[in-house]
Amino acid sequence: MLVSIFAAAEFGVAQVSQEAHTADEVIAVDKGWTAAEEKGDVAYVDALLLPEYRSVSPDGSTHSKEAIVANTRKTTPERAAMIEKYLVDHPTDMAVTINGDTAVLTFTAVTDAKKLIRSCDIFVYRGGHWHAFYSQHTDAEKA
Repeated sequence: MLVSIFAAAEFGVAQVSQEAHTADEVIAVDKGWTAAEEKGDVAYVDALLLPEYRSVSPDGSTHSKEAIVANTRKTTPERAAMIEKYLVDHPTDMAVTINGDTAVLTFTAVTDAKKLIRSCDIFVYRGGHWHAFYSQHTDAEKA
């Protein structure tokens, strides 16, 4: 994996390399997103999300880039622990499909011998970097 704009923002590096145009890099960027939200790394989240970014929660509510960045600013050790616990309690398989400069990352849970798509993140590759454009989350386990 190459040094990304997000890692550069985190470490204050002036030189920024392009990210690989691969499924592995999309997963790495998404994992970096989770870590950034846990740590309150607003610069990473702000650089990752496109201005038009939207996230749709299981209840149908929509959240803008501004709301996600503002939420990242509110990170506390308790919130970080909650995120970590959720990830441990809800293991998922990650899969990426790339078509041109668009990548769809799905998070699949296996419960009761069924594969359930829990959520997906859609990324676009612009200026040598993957950027989040849209996320959709479900309560698939409750179905």
